[in-house]
Amino acid sequence: MKIPKDVEELIEEIYNNGYEAFIVGGCVRDSVIGLVPNDYDITTNANPNEIIDIFKNYKVIETGIKHGTVTIIKNKFEYEITTYRIDGEYKDNRRPDKVEFTSNIKKDLERRDFTINAMAYNSKVGLVDEFEGIRDINKKLIKTVGSPEKRFKEDGLRIIRAVRFSAKLAFEIEKNTMEAIYKNINLISSVSYERIQEEINKILLSDNPEKIYILYDAGIFDVLDLDDIKIEENKLNKIKVSHKDLILRLSIFAYLMGDTYKGK
Repeated sequence: MKIPKDVEELIEEIYNNGYEAFIVGGCVRDSVIGLVPNDYDITTNANPNEIIDIFKNYKVIETGIKHGTVTIIKNKFEYEITTYRIDGEYKDNRRPDKVEFTSNIKKDLERRDFTINAMAYNSKVGLVDEFEGIRDINKKLIKTVGSPEKRFKEDGLRIIRAVRFSAKLAFEIEKNTMEAIYKNINLISSVSYERIQEEINKILLSDNPEKIYILYDAGIFDVLDLDDIKIEENKLNKIKVSHKDLILRLSIFAYLMGDTYKGK
């Protein structure tokens, strides 16, 4: 797996100081699939203060130090470095009340949303894939790490993210994960409209925007008090064949919702 030189150097610097580090999450997933990652996240067993000390000669931003995340600026690019952690209880269905740092990479990967995002890699150890992310990539499946209901109750936005990854990668959603989406769609009510809109926009701008029908069919608009909206799945192809412009695709989507409703 090819890693940019700057990222390799950051990982090497952490190793030189007696700790370990990996790239993790979406950058590993995209690299395995053959896509170019938008950014690279690094995870390590060094705690935030140790990370700051290791990179004392760099510009450091204490991005989310409470949750173990520090941002390092290298050659004008930002790299988030996060300590391995175990998440506490999610009482607000959005973020853990507390986090516990751990020295075990496997424990860190266990808290992540989907198997395809729960992989880590460095050139010394190779791929760490405890939850069969490679298998699910080969099967073209979106599947949660562990219980889908538990993962969705931790953060309701993961329901929309499952559909977004399905749309982005042209993957199917695994049976139990799909059932949990329908069963727990009401969790969306605890998510801010801004976070919802951001994910919806990404679905509409994907190669498979028609996947948004899954959310409609599961009842997302009812949860958002937009129960008058009606969508016909076969009409969503009009979005897919349009230019990938957000305003254009949002306009087409809005038109299809209004046009279908008027036709009822």
